[in-house]
Parts: sequence; C-alpha cells; structure tokens
Amino acid sequence: MSRVALAAAIGALFVELRAPAQAIPLFAQRYRLECGSCHSVLPELNAFGVSFREHGYRLPLPKHGTTGVALRYQMEYEQRPAAGSRRFSPGGVLLSNADIGAISAFVHYNLGAGGGPSALFLGYLATYNEHTKSLYRLGLIELPLAQSPAQRLDDLAPYGYYGTHVGLNDLPLSSPRWGAQLERTMGSLRADFIADLGEYQGAAYGGKPIATGEKTSAETPELGLFLRVPIAPGFEVGAETIGGSRSIAPAGRNRLTDRYQRSGVLSRLRFHKLDFQAEQWWGSDADSDGFGTRTASSGGYARLKYYPTPHFYLGVRYDATASPFVTRDFVYYAAFAVTPHARLLFQQVHPIGGGTFFGAALTVGFPWPTNL
Repeated sequence: MSRVALAAAIGALFVELRAPAQAIPLFAQRYRLECGSCHSVLPELNAFGVSFREHGYRLPLPKHGTTGVALRYQMEYEQRPAAGSRRFSPGGVLLSNADIGAISAFVHYNLGAGGGPSALFLGYLATYNEHTKSLYRLGLIELPLAQSPAQRLDDLAPYGYYGTHVGLNDLPLSSPRWGAQLERTMGSLRADFIADLGEYQGAAYGGKPIATGEKTSAETPELGLFLRVPIAPGFEVGAETIGGSRSIAPAGRNRLTDRYQRSGVLSRLRFHKLDFQAEQWWGSDADSDGFGTRTASSGGYARLKYYPTPHFYLGVRYDATASPFVTRDFVYYAAFAVTPHARLLFQQVHPIGGGTFFGAALTVGFPWPTNL
C-alpha cells in the first residue's frame, strides 16, 4: 500500500471519530458561527466561506466580541527539500482583521519558513457595496486565481503555471501585488479588475524568494481581468488575462524592458462528492533575456478531488509547464481534519521522467474556539 493510500485510510478513521472541522475563530466568534460554516478542511473554504470572503468578510448579522489576531502554524516534511531548505520546515502565519465603519482591514503576516525572513504577505483595506454588488480591495493583494496560491493551498505543490518565471521576468502569477481590485457581480457573471505594480517577491509561508540575479520593477502598471460564470448547475467556466511591462536590470548588463501577457481559461464541475477543475495558461514575453528574444510559455493543471465526507478529501492532479523547458508531474494527496482545529495532509509527487517523492504537513489554527 502506498503512503498516500495509507494516509487516506487513516484519514477516513479520524474523520469518522472527530467533530466537524473548525478553524481560526476571527470571524466565527464575531458572528457566533461554527468555524465549519466556512471551512471544509482547514484552511480550505466551502461555498459559504467563498461567498463570505467575496463580500468583504461581512454578514448582515449582529457582531460580538472577537479574537483580533490568530495564528496558523504549519510543520511541513519534504522527502526531497529544495536547496537551502530543511527536511522538516516550520512556518506560521499571523492573521488579523478589524472593521472600521464600512472599511475592513485584513493582514496576513508570515513568520518565516524554509530559512526565509518574516514579512507582510497580504495587507489590504476592503469594502463591499451591497447595492452594486461590488467588492473593493486596496493594498497588498493576491490575484483572484481559481486556486489561491497563498492562503488556501489544498496540497504542498504549486499549481501548474502559477509559479512560473519566464526568462528574466521574476513575477509569477502566485506572487501578491501592491495594487487595487474591483470585483463586481453582474447577474451570474463575476468580474475582477486588477491594477497593480507587482513588487512583492516571496513565498506563502515566508520561504526564500527565488534568486534571479537582477533588480526588477514595474515600468507600466499591470492590468488584469478575470471572469467567472456558471453555465449549468455545478458547472462554471472562466477566462482571464493580465499583462504589463517589467523593467529588469541584470547584474553587469544594461536595463531592459519586458512587455508580457498572460491569458488563461478554466472550468470547474462539481457533482455530488466529486470536484473537477482544470485551467490552462498561455504567456508571451517580448524580451525574456535582454537580447530581444520573444518567448512563449504555457502551462496548467487538471485536478480531481473526491470528498468521502465534507471534512476529508482525496486528490489527484496533473501539472504541466513549458517555459521553454517542459516539466510534467502527477500529484496524489489526501487531507483530513485530524481534530476540529487541525489538518493533516499527505502527498506524493511523481515527476514524469524523474523519481517519486513524499511530503506531509500538519496545519493548526490558534486560538481554538471556546464559547461561540
């Protein structure tokens, strides 16, 4: 029996014995809800949790005393850690939220992992207009991708094209940006407009940023549009495009300008206990190396998840990228609520043309809810 299959069996036992999943009580205590109202398996959000986030973390309910700061701690094990990283890697995230009138302030501060420093990862102001069904965010934000690369990872491996660097351009889709976001719902269509300067470089739990050997900055603002629309019960499709110009100064060479574009399509189908999601991106860089080389890139993923219970899932994902070298791998994983406040995750990565390696992580939210 493989390690992931064994983990799944253990997970099934724990799920049957334990209470429904709970998480960090920032909002549960504020609105006196069970944390499982928003979360399936910490930190993954269910449909209600996604809707709550899209409305600026606001509900039309009375507010009560709340925990102002919470901690999400993760201990990760990697059979084959990246260069400069440890096999067992602790990491933490401080989360805080406060309402100031109609404005909500949100902070996601990492405490360092993999040898990286502590730093602000997300920090923004948000407000929601119920009349126009519009959400506004301003500050250090993440792109509205189909799978959050920072806050709600359902496994330990980066998704498809999200972490791809093209040539000397060091700004992947997974990196947060300093900028503004407008999210508007028009009938069944949800549209996100992004304008940013894309200056953050780092990793979700404070890991070391990738050393590129150059200094970069935004030469023109990055502009993006992300669309999502349901076309049948349980079936959603989307399209996305983002682009800008990067000013890049390689060590010992003249500064260059890389005009880049990233465009993608996605689909998601949910049927009973099955959840299928697929996304494909295509990229174009006008000058990827300082010698005028136009480079095309592409990548994506296809993912199938099965939920034996609402707080336990099994997943398999196929990832592929070409930038310009092609990499492909399969990721097999299982996660479950080992206690009402903690998730245990096991995964096995099988690169096509390489050896298989194993990883695991325990993620815990503090403080634990008491009397909600």
